[in-house]
Parts: sequence; structure tokens; C-alpha cells
Amino acid sequence: MKQYVFSFYTEQAKHVVREEAILADGMMDAFVKAKKLMKTYEKELGTPIRVQYKGVRYRNIDIA
Repeated sequence: MKQYVFSFYTEQAKHVVREEAILADGMMDAFVKAKKLMKTYEKELGTPIRVQYKGVRYRNIDIA
């Protein structure tokens, strides 16, 4: 599995609310999870949230 990194920020001053590494099987799965997080943050803060895709991190898996 890969970790897709997204930044969540408010529209006013590009204030970064959070940067999340979302564990997902593919890009579409990561975007669906990011959209759910965006809706959660909008409810918490009461202001529109924007999402920016940052990149992919590959998770090391121990097989031992």
C-alpha cells in the first residue's frame, strides 16, 4: 500500500489546517478518503477547505 500525502488548507490566507498521509490502494481510493476528510474538517471549522495533492510515499513492509 502507498501513502498519498494531501494538504488541507483554508481559502482565506492559505493557512494549512493539516497535512495527512492517507493509506490507500490506489489514487482514486486516496481521493475518496481525502474528500471525506475535507468534509469533516469543513464541519469542524465552519469554513470552506481546499485540498492539495503533495505526492506519494511508499510504506515499508516487514516480511520477517
